[in-house]
Amino acid sequence: MKDMRNKRKRRNCYHRLRARYIEAQRARRGNPAASAATQLFAIFAVVIGRAPLLPAAPVCPRYSPPQLSPAAAHRTAMARRMGVPVRYLDLVLSQGQVPYAVLFNHIRQGGVLRRDAMIELRKRIPEAALDWLDYVEKWDRWSELLRCHVAKEQEDLTDVRVLKSTVRWLEHLKDNVPFQPGTTLETAGGDTDPQKPKT
Repeated sequence: MKDMRNKRKRRNCYHRLRARYIEAQRARRGNPAASAATQLFAIFAVVIGRAPLLPAAPVCPRYSPPQLSPAAAHRTAMARRMGVPVRYLDLVLSQGQVPYAVLFNHIRQGGVLRRDAMIELRKRIPEAALDWLDYVEKWDRWSELLRCHVAKEQEDLTDVRVLKSTVRWLEHLKDNVPFQPGTTLETAGGDTDPQKPKT
């Protein structure tokens, strides 16, 4: 009788498949440290995921302006009917018009005060000077306008100065002298000779 133990068995594809399967199972079970790290990471993610990361930001209420009192609403409506800025309503009701001193002071201050003062100044100055006033406002020539008013002087003299400035401006336009920013109407007249050197 032959010894069967010594006889080598032939290996086939089944044996190869079974060996791969056993190696794959060993690899899955192989690293207990990686498995513990994965479990700790999962626990950490669950704990942190339940807690809010940042506190909720407080919701700012939208700004709404305070409601006008009935008296303020009445003043605003009256000023609108009269075509006067609200800040000048009391002056118009008491004096009939806004004094030049107040208007020119507000023009000096600029901003919203200047805008309201220009609205009223257009009603006060002579009609012939309205084009000059448009020129002053367009080119920001406020110094020329402010020179027309002298404090504590009669208001008729302010009208005369405004008309004189208008006449100088019209003569300047007739001479067709090119406008140079930074010059006044007195220095930019047609009587200056550009060929003469300035001393």
